[in-house]
Amino acid sequence: MNVLQDVEKAVLATLAAQHSQSLYDLWFKDLHLVELNDKEAVFSINSNFKQSILQTRQTGSLSAALQEVNGFPVEVRIISTEGQKNAPPATPAASAMATAAVPEGVTAQTYDKEEKKDEMDFGRAIENRSIVSEYTFENFIVGDSNKFAHAACYAVAQSPTTYNPLFIYGPSGLGKTHLLYAVTNELKRKNPRIRLIYKKCEEFTNELIESLQKGTTVAFREKYRTADVLLIDDIQFIAGKVSVQEEFFNTFNTLYEAEKQIILTSDRPPRDIRPLEDRLSSRFEWGLLADIQPPNLELRCAIIQKKAEQQGIVLSHEVIMFLAENLRVNIRQIEGSIKKISAISRLTGTPVSLDMIKRAISDILAGTEPVSVTVDKIFSVVSKKFNVSVEDIKGVKRNKTIAQARHISIYLIRSITSLPVTAIGDIMSRDHATVLASVNKIKNDCKTDPALAETINALTEQIKSNG
Repeated sequence: MNVLQDVEKAVLATLAAQHSQSLYDLWFKDLHLVELNDKEAVFSINSNFKQSILQTRQTGSLSAALQEVNGFPVEVRIISTEGQKNAPPATPAASAMATAAVPEGVTAQTYDKEEKKDEMDFGRAIENRSIVSEYTFENFIVGDSNKFAHAACYAVAQSPTTYNPLFIYGPSGLGKTHLLYAVTNELKRKNPRIRLIYKKCEEFTNELIESLQKGTTVAFREKYRTADVLLIDDIQFIAGKVSVQEEFFNTFNTLYEAEKQIILTSDRPPRDIRPLEDRLSSRFEWGLLADIQPPNLELRCAIIQKKAEQQGIVLSHEVIMFLAENLRVNIRQIEGSIKKISAISRLTGTPVSLDMIKRAISDILAGTEPVSVTVDKIFSVVSKKFNVSVEDIKGVKRNKTIAQARHISIYLIRSITSLPVTAIGDIMSRDHATVLASVNKIKNDCKTDPALAETINALTEQIKSNG
């Protein structure tokens, strides 16, 4: 099987997972990937009608599926091979279905209705099956920044209500959803009959609104309040939605009193979700709060190596370090970059090298800086703020202003770049214990000194800006 066939197979599998069998067979099954580069993907289909519908209605989903497989977005173009002698033949089942389902006079509006119905069917089906089965505890890479959240989720998966509720928080793209899926898959493996409901907060909200409009709130409540495990992703979106908060409050109470497991994720801790009713905020803190922080350099290296192995590519130590130093946003950025490197290598036959990688992910790296540049910027910004020289910050003088500038510089390097303390010690000509002491001092002082916390936030924003 060649590269195009590999990609085609993976894209069709992604589409098949997103649609009912009948709709997939009708619209997607006969698609063939005939051309792919880093800008455009060309699919062929053996029907002028299907080509028209897919080109106007489904290029977005095809592009998303391609990005899922290859790690980078491309424009999608669909051509029709109807009437061509060498066109790939349609399967008999698909041909019969197309004849029956696309009579003369069918319009795009008819297709819209079938598509929406399929989406609703898919939404109901996914609640009764193991979702995203490749996300497990075994392939979740553990480091200092996420080991507490991982351990808490694993404990809940082994013995539900060990921590109830379990509230996981941290920036987007760091693995919170992976952990929810891992819990789901582990619980399903141990007890296939367990009633699990996993929802994005937005989906929960939309279902509630629909039930109010259709007068089906009884069924809505029966569904959510009889679950054995309720997992809600991105609960922060409940902020400001009074009626949704009221419904979730009652659902939460019912499940908690019945000793059913509740797991929530958010991009911030409960106290920072605003506006949020105090009674909900306090309930979110009843159980265990577990945070996930951006991965440090060592963990990023491990993630890059693991993702590369999954994609079947071998990266040199030099390449891994380059990627780890430059891909610092989140794990999704790392995963997307590795997928793109792998796809371009397979499509073009180009060996994976440092130069090839720089070209392949130049768009992802655009706007980012090497760690060394960021460290220099930190010293420059702090130096100007406290009116002391960079040499003094790195030096041995201990007057109050210089010492504070030094502590803050060390703290900012650690928090912004995630460099290991040993590397920061090398930069500052100090041992790792001194570096940790500075980091902890500023962290603790910020809790009791609002002015210092505001200064740290302002400096962080200035350093991260393009200015």
